[in-house]
Amino acid sequence: MSPSSGHVPRTPDRRSSSSALFGAFRTLTGGRLKSPTPPPSVSSTTYTPGRSSSVNTKHRSGSIQSAPASAVSDAGKDASGQRHSSGSRVPLGGPPELEELIAQIHVNNPFNERADAARKIIEVLKDYPVRNVLGLWATASDLLLPEQCEQAAEVGYALLKCCVSLPDLTAVERNVFFGAGCLRQDDSRFDMRLDIVSTLTNGGRNVEACESLVAPFIPTSLDACFRKSRDVRKTQGKKSVAKESGNMTKMFEFTTDICKFNSKIFSEDDLELLLGTVMGICQETTQPSDMEGAIRLFDTVITYGHVPSRSLKPCLEVLCSIHRQLEVLREQTWNTLSNLFKSHVGQAAVSALLRTLLDGPNRKSRQYSVFRGTTEVLKLVLLEDGRMGLPKVPVSLLLPALRSSIKDEHKTQEGFVLDLLATLLSEANLRELLLNEADWSDLVHIIQTCAGRDDDREAFNATRVVSRVGSDQPEAATSTSLRTIGTAGAMLVESPAGGTEIDATPNGNLNSVSSPVPDQAEEPHDVITRILLGLDALSNDVEPVQRANIMELLMNYPRRLTDSTAENVINFYVAERYFEPSNEQWLEACQKLDEGILQDTSRPRSLRLLCIRTLRDVYGTVESIRASDTTLQCAALLLNNIEAEEDVVVLQKLVGFAVDIADRGSDDSFPDLVNLLKRRLDRMRKQRPWQAASPSSVPHTAFISKTSEYKCGSHANVVAAAFVRLFTRSVSKSARKTRMLYGILREIAGTEALESDARLTVLKLLFRLRADSNYSLIVSPTSEGESIAEVLCRTTETAVSLDHVDESMPLDTMRSDDLLSWREQRKVSGNSPHSSLNRGTGRSTNLNGRISRPVPPLWLYGNSGPKGLPEEPVSQSSRTVFSHIDAAEYPLPDDLLDLEVTLWLELVISLLQRESDWELYSYALVHLGPQLSNQALVRSCVPQLKMLRSVVCEQLRGSTFHEPPGYTLLKKADVAVCLFHILTMIISYHDHFEKSEEDDLVKTFLHGISFWDRTAKWCIHALTVCCQEMPLSVSKSLDSIIQKMSQIITKPNTAIHILEFLTSLARMPELFKNFREEDFKMVFGVSFRYLQHVRDQRERVSVGQSGHRALRHSGSSRDFAASSDQSSSARAQPAADDLPQYVYSLAYHVITFWFMNLKMEDRPKQIPWITKNLLYTESSGRQVMEEQGHVIVDMMNYVAHSDRDETTRDPSFARPGDGEVWKKSWIVGHSLITIETAARTGVSLVTSRRPCGTRYMYTRPLLTSPPRHQVPITIGLASEQFYTDSYIGILPEDIFQTFYSPLNLHDPAIPLPDDQMTRRSIETFDRNLTVDNHKVGVIYISEGQMGQRDEKAILQNDIGSAAYTSFLNDLGTLVRLKGATFNTGGLDKNDNMDGEFTYCWRDRCIELVFHITTMMRTDTDVDMTYANKKRHIGNDYVNIIYNDSGISYDFDTFPSAFNYVAIVIAPESRASFVDSRLDKDIDGKNRYYKVQVISKPGFPDISPAVEPKILAGKHLAAYCRLLAINASVFSQVWAIRDGGESISSWRNRLREIKRLRERYGASDLSIVPSPSSPMPQQSISSPPSRDNASAPPTFKRTSVATFISEGTSRSSITSTSQSHDATG
Repeated sequence: MSPSSGHVPRTPDRRSSSSALFGAFRTLTGGRLKSPTPPPSVSSTTYTPGRSSSVNTKHRSGSIQSAPASAVSDAGKDASGQRHSSGSRVPLGGPPELEELIAQIHVNNPFNERADAARKIIEVLKDYPVRNVLGLWATASDLLLPEQCEQAAEVGYALLKCCVSLPDLTAVERNVFFGAGCLRQDDSRFDMRLDIVSTLTNGGRNVEACESLVAPFIPTSLDACFRKSRDVRKTQGKKSVAKESGNMTKMFEFTTDICKFNSKIFSEDDLELLLGTVMGICQETTQPSDMEGAIRLFDTVITYGHVPSRSLKPCLEVLCSIHRQLEVLREQTWNTLSNLFKSHVGQAAVSALLRTLLDGPNRKSRQYSVFRGTTEVLKLVLLEDGRMGLPKVPVSLLLPALRSSIKDEHKTQEGFVLDLLATLLSEANLRELLLNEADWSDLVHIIQTCAGRDDDREAFNATRVVSRVGSDQPEAATSTSLRTIGTAGAMLVESPAGGTEIDATPNGNLNSVSSPVPDQAEEPHDVITRILLGLDALSNDVEPVQRANIMELLMNYPRRLTDSTAENVINFYVAERYFEPSNEQWLEACQKLDEGILQDTSRPRSLRLLCIRTLRDVYGTVESIRASDTTLQCAALLLNNIEAEEDVVVLQKLVGFAVDIADRGSDDSFPDLVNLLKRRLDRMRKQRPWQAASPSSVPHTAFISKTSEYKCGSHANVVAAAFVRLFTRSVSKSARKTRMLYGILREIAGTEALESDARLTVLKLLFRLRADSNYSLIVSPTSEGESIAEVLCRTTETAVSLDHVDESMPLDTMRSDDLLSWREQRKVSGNSPHSSLNRGTGRSTNLNGRISRPVPPLWLYGNSGPKGLPEEPVSQSSRTVFSHIDAAEYPLPDDLLDLEVTLWLELVISLLQRESDWELYSYALVHLGPQLSNQALVRSCVPQLKMLRSVVCEQLRGSTFHEPPGYTLLKKADVAVCLFHILTMIISYHDHFEKSEEDDLVKTFLHGISFWDRTAKWCIHALTVCCQEMPLSVSKSLDSIIQKMSQIITKPNTAIHILEFLTSLARMPELFKNFREEDFKMVFGVSFRYLQHVRDQRERVSVGQSGHRALRHSGSSRDFAASSDQSSSARAQPAADDLPQYVYSLAYHVITFWFMNLKMEDRPKQIPWITKNLLYTESSGRQVMEEQGHVIVDMMNYVAHSDRDETTRDPSFARPGDGEVWKKSWIVGHSLITIETAARTGVSLVTSRRPCGTRYMYTRPLLTSPPRHQVPITIGLASEQFYTDSYIGILPEDIFQTFYSPLNLHDPAIPLPDDQMTRRSIETFDRNLTVDNHKVGVIYISEGQMGQRDEKAILQNDIGSAAYTSFLNDLGTLVRLKGATFNTGGLDKNDNMDGEFTYCWRDRCIELVFHITTMMRTDTDVDMTYANKKRHIGNDYVNIIYNDSGISYDFDTFPSAFNYVAIVIAPESRASFVDSRLDKDIDGKNRYYKVQVISKPGFPDISPAVEPKILAGKHLAAYCRLLAINASVFSQVWAIRDGGESISSWRNRLREIKRLRERYGASDLSIVPSPSSPMPQQSISSPPSRDNASAPPTFKRTSVATFISEGTSRSSITSTSQSHDATG
């Protein structure tokens, strides 16, 4: 540090200064000494009187003295004692009175006179250039003697100040004056003394003649001034304090200047004394200014002098302490330290700092304060690494020193040491230094020591917290020493080990410190983490052995590792197999991994999951090679975390491990693991207060989304899923495990205190329980409830994605009015529309009619099926768990279990009765029906089944079942649909019911036909099954059923189902054998009511074509205004809207079939009434009859008087002698009459071709010989040939006029010419069959076959089960193909290429030919067989699939463009090939089967078996045949929906007759086109596909009422039945 310009330091030479002083004495004594004795020494021992010792006397022996006044007064005497002349003793240059004044200040005068004289002398000295004042001062010098009073001293100081202010003082004067200023060391006027000394030395710049006095003066004065200042601060006011503080500051400035300009005057001892005094002040002062002055003094000594070696270490200790503790002086202190380090003792300073750490500081009471400062300074020096002229810190010496500094526990010091190590590891250049060190033992020891102590402290604090919480006592107050610290020195005072200490203050006002300030250093825990992080980064650059050591160190403190470091350590341990038994400490390492990382819930989930995977892998290894005890210890590392784990994903992995252990474990150890999971479940049950779920319960955790995926759900759900997984694994192999799990699962499902998703997970399993034909338990891989789930909007097609919902929208922004169209659509469709909201479409109705945004559902069917179970169950049947075991086999061994399904069914009944959670209730509604379809499962549950039937029937009749929550937008009718579906499944158990219970079932379905619009279809379908299973009960209520149907026939969503039901019922005459004429009229009335309804609609359409919107038959707008899903136009609609001609034709079919069922004597009676209703009046007033009506009339007349209408043509009706055969044809009404007559005898064959049939009649005139008296015919041809064979005596016209008298002049018979065109026309007509022909494929799938990959194998089957053969026998009649005269549907009739036999079925209207793959030829050439069979079944619209595979049918098994419908038959309980042959009921007549109609995507679901139906084997064939007929008829219509129409053979024959009539005669204007055909400007629409595929561009949807026109207005036609949809 350089001195300022103009004040260049100069240090007087001690020797020259003494010589000058001696010269001065010689001058005063006359020029030379009289005696050879040397002059008195001017040393302090000679001229300074004795004085009291300073506080630092221990640093220096002896006392510092000044020259006595007597010496000065005697200085003018010579050796003989004579004085010199007065001229030499009197001051020069003053006024004359000066001498008198000098005399007045003599000691002999009173003090007052002396004081006045002194003041006057002062004035004189100020006004005159007085010289030679030593004598003057000698007279007054006694005023400054220590024994003088303060007043005298003030006078003396004032006089002395004037004296020293005089210019050109001699060396003697300077010496004497300096000594005089130093006499009084303990008085209160230190400021005056300092002022005198400073003035005399020119602010420390000129110490000539005072060199020997300055060195002792400075430390003594510093000490005295500091003590005075300290005492004043304690006892006096602020003014005195300020004065003393100013004195201290001036003293430091003076000392600094002395050292700066005159550093050579200090000896080694002087410097030690000075620095020791300053260091003492620093440790005790309360003033920042004192610290600042001390630092400047230190810097000056370092810059212009040197620090004695013995003072180097303590000086560094003080500076380091100041640097750390006083933030305001930190920069200044560092500059001073930098200068020291840059000096020639820089390296020694570093060594001194290291010795401080190794050996401790000089003042042991302040050890750790010094340690912290030293450590911090070393850190700064270390960071510079030799730059800026600073010395380097040798790492090899630093680490042992740091280790020594933490020998005793001290939290703060440990933090500083760790911070230094962290810095060492964080800087690249410092890391290189560390890498060069071979021995890291000290580094490792430091880390281990600090980490261990920190752990102990944390444990202790945790114990204190627990104790404090337990005792409710407040924390003890902080000790006074830590609570109130008011001095700077206190900041250097040591605090108790491990306690908190004051660190650097933000400002220099030390008195403002009133409470402890935490150390700036980080907490040891955090710093250790940084160190470990640095070691991890360094590990890649070291040798493998060192890296292993580093990783071992890191693993010892896993809780302190960062996430990335912990991951690196884990990966290293895994790669090096340190977790495996090949490492002796593998178990300890695993325990550290578990305790330090896995149990640390603050860790990221991914890291904790890595720990679990690692420990699981370790367990897998240990399990295979170690003893069971060790294996259990390893498993416990994971299992013990289950009970406390709160992260649901981590819990899932832990529980998954427990599941694997329990699954592989023995039956004896299984309860322990199960109880572990159950305890966790019980804890969650207690933590969650029970609340009765309400219909408006809060949203759940799972929901539908574009990015949706399987989620863990709640903690309870994770545990519940574990029990489910255990059950699916155990059910096939362990009865004991399954018994325990079954009880727990039922408990979970029935506990309302648990989370809904947990209960739902269990229900998903329990509802999948099935049993095979041997009652062996199976867990079904699918839920089988997707189609019924659509009713409650629980499929992705019927649910609105929450991704379209604006989450920022307030909960009540949607108005319920916006959803009106959706509600209207549901009224029309009869089931849940695909465009409807899911149950999660949140709605909470309030007074202003607003609804909330969608609420996510807990369960939903996705595109690929429901993700219901945590894992796929095994496909094999259990050999240990059964749904039913005969009582004769009891008691059962431990390895067998009767599951007691009765308990589960009772739980289900309670859910239906009392469950308030909509999610669970809805799931039970959807999935109970499919489960009940498996009769083997509930074989032992007859009482429960009766109870279930009673409960469901009672709820439906009383409408007391659960009402859907408002937010679902569902109605009560939707719930009723599900309940009716359950009831439909219960039908199959009617054998266990009383007759009254069967009647009650039918009446409940009857109730549902009209009570809710939406349930009508489902009830009608159920009644179809009842007709087969419970014919007596249906017959009993049949009149009421038909009456209800007549009331709702005009509703478009039910018309098709009613008419199909009636057509099917017509083929079961046993049900209505007691019908009376009125009952038949009621059936006819159903059709007439529907036909009239359509005609009325057509009339309204024609009226509305003037520009008004056409009336639509399908209800209100199909668009769902509240939904953004634009695919609503492609949703499924009623078949009545898709193909109106089919529904319209059904109405006529009902009339046809039921008329044929009339008794023969009643038929003629009904013809007029039916004919009258077939006629209707057009808007023009003209009565007309539709084409189908004409067919009906023809049919009625055709069969009115005969049931034997089958005739055949006899080509040899005439013998050769009968004459030549003449042939003639006429059109008579809507019939074509052809008469072939043998002209000689009149033998004739009359062919009557009518729309509904062709009849052949043989007639032979009973000719006799003419009377003998008759004149022979002699005119014409006959005259010549009368007695020959060529005689023509009777022509066909004669026979015709015999039967058809030409009296109807308005509609005469039209003779047809006998030409080639007529003959071709008649031949074409004859090719039209008199019945509708349909072909249906029948395919047998054997065990294990399914899917397109097995298509060839399936077609290769040439034999089926006995039950399958029995089914074929019931399906039709076995007929031989070769030479067959009927339409075989493409089967070869010549060479048995398609087999020798097939089955056929026929009634008066329809003929079915079955293409049975097992009866077709099966060659060894698989490809040939495949091609031949596929040629037939691939072109059949309808196939009956007899599925014995035990696997759900896949519609894509037989790819084809023409297979629209598959009627799938499967045993209700799976049976193997062997089991089916060992069954007592070999033909399967008494077994039950599941029948389901599966259609091609895009094909309308119109069949009553779209939802599976359960029927006994004895009814199976009849039911499937009815399904096949209806499906085939509809398929024919559907196949040509985009162009053309499908007409029956009867109508086609009628049209052929009409064409002949129009060609050869007048047209029949009474026939109008049937409304089954759209107008030319329209095209028939495709119904929407189930996969929501868009309709073809040319497709326009039409309904029964809209086939005439599009775009016109509509109105509703209400029936007389009361609709309850508004309330349901």
